[in-house]
Amino acid sequence: MNTKKLRDLKRFKTIVGILIKEGFGYYLTKITPKQLQPKGKTKLPLKPEERFRRTLEQLGPTFIKLGQILSLRPDLIPKQFVRELGNLQDDVPEFPFEEAKTTIEKELKKPLEKLFKTFNKKPIAAASVSQVYKATLPNGDIVAVKVQRPGIQKLMKTDIEIMYALAKYAEKHHNNLQRYRPVGIIKEFEEWTLRELDFRKEAQNAKRFRKNARDVKTLVIPKVYNAFSSERILTLEFIDGVELHQLHKLKNKKSYNLKKIVKNGFEMTLKQVFEDGFFHGDPHPGNILVLPGNKIALVDFGIVGYFNKKLKKKSIELFYGVINDDMDYICDVFLAMGLMDGKNTNKELFKADVKKVIEPIQQQTLKEAKISLILEEVLDIALHHNIRMPVDFVLFGKTVLTIEGVGLQFVPDFKLVETARPYAERLIKKDFNMQNMAKNVKKDMYAYKRFFSSLPDKINSTFQKIQQGKIKVDIDDTDVKRLGSDIYTSSNRMTFGLIIAALLITGALIQDIGPAVWGGFPIPSLISFSLAIIVALALLRSILKEGKH
Repeated sequence: MNTKKLRDLKRFKTIVGILIKEGFGYYLTKITPKQLQPKGKTKLPLKPEERFRRTLEQLGPTFIKLGQILSLRPDLIPKQFVRELGNLQDDVPEFPFEEAKTTIEKELKKPLEKLFKTFNKKPIAAASVSQVYKATLPNGDIVAVKVQRPGIQKLMKTDIEIMYALAKYAEKHHNNLQRYRPVGIIKEFEEWTLRELDFRKEAQNAKRFRKNARDVKTLVIPKVYNAFSSERILTLEFIDGVELHQLHKLKNKKSYNLKKIVKNGFEMTLKQVFEDGFFHGDPHPGNILVLPGNKIALVDFGIVGYFNKKLKKKSIELFYGVINDDMDYICDVFLAMGLMDGKNTNKELFKADVKKVIEPIQQQTLKEAKISLILEEVLDIALHHNIRMPVDFVLFGKTVLTIEGVGLQFVPDFKLVETARPYAERLIKKDFNMQNMAKNVKKDMYAYKRFFSSLPDKINSTFQKIQQGKIKVDIDDTDVKRLGSDIYTSSNRMTFGLIIAALLITGALIQDIGPAVWGGFPIPSLISFSLAIIVALALLRSILKEGKH
């Protein structure tokens, strides 16, 4: 390893020393210069995942943050490690109030006394990246002021540099680690960390959540105070609530209904994912607060997920498979959703492994099983088969795991699928709505137009390659005749298909012409849809007739 490129050899030696002490020396002795290997005995009293969690806690804020990110990512590491990292203790020492005061005054360019009417010197929360203080603005608003830990940016950049060095050499020298892509994990972690260290991005996320929740009576998102926020300071409306994992405190209080609280939390997630396409990506119980009236409040908006139309569609299909108890369909959707390593992925073996694990879970029916357990097992199997799921789907899955886990803890008869059923059926119905189908056909038509526009250039390019000997073609005369016949048949079918698509698009475009008479559509639209059905039936008859011959 070329340690000359590392800026802080002392920190490197400290990290290596802790890794060796905790039993990870096997991965390091081959790749670390002897002069940088501290002496000391290896301790092996715990399971690997427990030692890994304890090691991260000893290595400090950067590594604790890495563990927190990995606890959200069962697609990157084995499930037993994900579970153990859920117990990660973010017990870092508080930094002095004077340092927080200096940071605030430097960032907001005013004395603390002029910025706030009151400011509690004791933080209400301390984490690896920041501390949170309760304060009062000059106008009387009570706020939570998040102050970035001094020197954390420099420390994290140094640690990430060392992480890269260790990951590259571990990946190179240990084949059994290549599956987990250590370098790829550090790259993702670096991107997430840089975003999270800029509190302005978190402020933007909070504003977007608040805007999306403006019509939701059961969800509260704190207000952002721009004038009191910067890259290293974030001032939000103070939310006084009970953390989700402390629901037992509300059990005997009449103004709270635990079933409604869990239901509201899950419906909030479904709305964020499937309607807004923008959801809270770090839903551990400390970031979800319960308020009077069974309301839910969210805090900490550093990690968010995005759901595009493709992910929404695939997730709706998963719901459809679960509701209909169709294991084959679920496996097919997972395979279509994931990125596969063609050399090392066996689809049939993946499906067999999924069925082997999930069939005992089913007991009665899939829709009565624990969805969190199914997701956890499938993601673990996908990791084993080198199938990488989209990051945002994994974050959504982790959110589902949290909600269902809390739900079952406090409401033992909570059934996630039954709670989601009305919502899922509404989404499925919407997806198959005639107007939406017409819009999708219209989009496909534009794609076909682009394809056919570029077709002459592609054909010319292909023939040039054939002439240059770059493509070898071996076809006899009968094959050419058959090919000509097939092309003629296919072109006719394509023409029919374009006519059908054009009629559907026309019907959708003229839906505002005249009063609605059936299904929300006027007579001209219904005529256009009817003609599309007639042409489609004619095409089907032609295909069936050809099949008989």
